[in-house]
Amino acid sequence: MYCYVYDEALQDRRFERELAQIETRLTDLGIAGKIARLALFREPIALIRDEIRNGVTTIVAVGNDTTLRRVIDAVDDKKTVVAFLPVGAQGDMAGLLGMPVGVAACDVLSARIVEELDAGDVNGKRFLQSVRMEGAHFTVHHGKQYVITPLRKASVEVRNFAVPDDVGVQNPVDGLLSLIIRLPKFSLFKNKTDIGIIPFETMTIAYEKSITASVDGDALQGKDFVFRVIPKALRLVTGKGRKF
Repeated sequence: MYCYVYDEALQDRRFERELAQIETRLTDLGIAGKIARLALFREPIALIRDEIRNGVTTIVAVGNDTTLRRVIDAVDDKKTVVAFLPVGAQGDMAGLLGMPVGVAACDVLSARIVEELDAGDVNGKRFLQSVRMEGAHFTVHHGKQYVITPLRKASVEVRNFAVPDDVGVQNPVDGLLSLIIRLPKFSLFKNKTDIGIIPFETMTIAYEKSITASVDGDALQGKDFVFRVIPKALRLVTGKGRKF
């Protein structure tokens, strides 16, 4: 059984035609299901968990990256399959998961290639992509192996799954997270940085003062951030063009 969770932004009339085409295609493919519409300022946790208790086995986030993140936050078991049907403003996840935008995603959803992806956890909050932090005077504690204390201000990112860039692809099925530290480099040329990459399973990053971290776009404030990887935490539908 499928449940399609529509983002509140899709109530705009400009999406009516596209959504009608999507719903027709889903019916043709035999995978139509219940439609649940998110309301502004309403978290979908209770709605989605009620649907799962009522027998829904696949929750489809219809909208953008934020819609997908809210659905993932609400699915707290490893049996329910999550899928993404991108509509409207797009971020990174459509490309990473190999999901085309709009009605074309229906056929990928019907093919149902399900992958078990790792998730990250920071202070009890799950994330699929990354956590970004800015600030000086922090210490990285990597188990009993070593402690890192940068001598100058650095940007810090912990990745599970991200767009390929200057540090390569983070594989969301390898049972590891990646710590990426970027340090400004003294150079005659602007925008030069030294980049350090450390794969890990558990790690703590402690700041001297409270900062605000961005956890897949959501704000999380604190001084001490405890990270761990959750192997095979999520079952997601992917397309052949996925980036892992």
